[in-house]
Amino acid sequence: MSVSRAVTNNIALKIAAVILALVLWTFAKGEQRGNRLMSVPLIVRNLQEDVTTVERVPETIDVMLAGANKELVGLTLWGDVYAFVDMTDAHPGRSLRVSLSPANVVIPRNADVLALEVSNPKSLDLDIDSLVSKRMKINPGIEGELAEGYFMLGRPVSIPDSVTIYGPASVVDFLQSIRTEGLDISGRRDRVEASRSIVLEGPWNLHSVPRDVRVVVEVEGTRSITLANVPIVFEHEPGFGSATIRPLTAEVILSGAEHRVRSLSSSDVIVTVDARGLPKGTHDLIPIVEAPEGVSVEQAAPVRFTVTLE
Repeated sequence: MSVSRAVTNNIALKIAAVILALVLWTFAKGEQRGNRLMSVPLIVRNLQEDVTTVERVPETIDVMLAGANKELVGLTLWGDVYAFVDMTDAHPGRSLRVSLSPANVVIPRNADVLALEVSNPKSLDLDIDSLVSKRMKINPGIEGELAEGYFMLGRPVSIPDSVTIYGPASVVDFLQSIRTEGLDISGRRDRVEASRSIVLEGPWNLHSVPRDVRVVVEVEGTRSITLANVPIVFEHEPGFGSATIRPLTAEVILSGAEHRVRSLSSSDVIVTVDARGLPKGTHDLIPIVEAPEGVSVEQAAPVRFTVTLE
C-alpha cells in the first residue's frame, strides 16, 4: 500500500477519533479544579429612599473564586456572581465601616464554586447623608476654535437647558454650576450638534437626570460692510479764529460675524480727527476709527484729513 493511500484510507474515521480525543481532553481539563480572580458587581441593599452615601460606592469588587475550571469559565462568561452590602443601619450623619468577606458574595446554587477571599477592597468607609435634588442650568463645555473667519452665533446651548442633580445634601446644596463634556468645534464652518454627558466631578455620589444632553453651537461666517458718509468728530484747542477739516465725512469698511455687521449704520462708528495741541497752519492727520466690540476696521478713506487752523 502506498504512503498516500495509507494516510487517506478511512479519513473520516480518523478525523472523528481526533475530535473525540479533543473532547475528552477538554472534559478532563474542565473537571480539574483551580482558582480565579474575578471582578464582580457590588449591589447596595436595604438603603432607605431618602438616604444616600456621600461618596460613590465602588461598582465592582475583586473576589477570589475556587472550583472546577469549567464552572469558573462559565461564571466568567455569564457574570452570574455578584456581591452586596447591607445598608439597613445607614442613617444621615452616620459613618459606617463595612467589611467585605466571602459572606457578601452570592454564587448561583448550582455552581460548584466557592468564594475564598475578597481582595479589593476589603472594606468600605461610608459617610451617610440625606438624599436631595436640585434643578441646575447647564454650562456646555466647548473645546477648540472654529475655522478662521467663522464665529459662534450667540452662546452654546444645551437641550434641555437644565438637569436634575440627585445626591448627598452636603454636596448638592453647595453646587453652583454643572457642565457637559467638551464639544470639539476645531476647524468647523457650520452648525455643530452632538450628545454630551453631564460631568459629575469628584468622588461624590451624584446622579444626573437626564445623564446626556444635546449641545448645539450655531456657526456663521465673516461678512464685510461698507459704511459711507460717516461723520467726523473734529477735536482741536479753543481760541482759533477758524478751524476747518476736509472732507467732512469718511467711508469705512468693517468686517465681523454676519449677525453683528448686518445691522450696522454710520452712527455705530466713530471717526475722530484729533488736532489738539497743534499750532496754526495746515496739517494732514490720520483719523482714529472706533468700531463696536467684535467688529474689525478693514479700511477707512481717506487715509488722511486736511485740517486748517487759523
